Amino acid sequence: MPLIAMNREMGSLGKDVAKGLEEALGLKIRHHEIIDQLANRARMRKSHVVSFLEGTQGLFERLTVDQISLRILTADEILSVAASSEGLILRGWGATSLLKDVPHAVRVCITASRKVRVRRMMERLESQDAAQIERIVDQNDEAARAVMRRHFHIDTRDITEYDLGFNTDRISVAQCVEEIINLVKSEQFAETDQSRARLQDAAVAQHVRAALRTHASTSHCSVRVSAQAGRVTLEGVVDGEEQRRACAEIASRIKGATVLENLLRVAEVPARLRGDS
Repeated sequence: MPLIAMNREMGSLGKDVAKGLEEALGLKIRHHEIIDQLANRARMRKSHVVSFLEGTQGLFERLTVDQISLRILTADEILSVAASSEGLILRGWGATSLLKDVPHAVRVCITASRKVRVRRMMERLESQDAAQIERIVDQNDEAARAVMRRHFHIDTRDITEYDLGFNTDRISVAQCVEEIINLVKSEQFAETDQSRARLQDAAVAQHVRAALRTHASTSHCSVRVSAQAGRVTLEGVVDGEEQRRACAEIASRIKGATVLENLLRVAEVPARLRGDS
């Protein structure tokens, strides 16, 4: 089934494109629905989750919210939804980056010039204050780009991060929908056993990262996780043998992790700290 990840800018008509795809392909759009689950898992207010995802956190939130945990849980939630659904449209929140190694995932960017986007937002908000709307659009753009730079190390306007890019100054919503559907139905983006396996591997690896981050005994461990055909590999350096065993035990409990390769190393303690003479 089709798997579409979309990144859009305010006033670009990205919401309309997503809605057109939903109607044409019979898929569900997932965007705000993820917030409730994230808030429950992270044990924080929905407003804090939204401000994190949209890059609008204030100083207090930046100092009090565990940014790394929330980023890992967000990625885990997105990949969980993608791997467990039969066809889906994922809007925003790094889905285009998280699904870049999944062959049947179509990654799309919807944009437009700043001038056109400001005009559209003035019409949508029924405002004549161009300066105010410009500030809103600019702030939204910068916040979205900052989130993607910080958490995924990508430039949202780098076209190489997508399979398709549309400028709705010139391309209509209907044309965008048609072109995306053509790519979705092409042989190149056909869902196969191999592509499903790649998606499952990505999801399992992220499940392990989330489990390690949220367990008290391993929350501060720096562990690299990879998965291939159910074989999960842990790499990195931990403080002691107890942590090494704890990481392995937690990873082995994850559904889909059929084989575990524990390559974690225990950090060497300097002689002066061991008390050696």
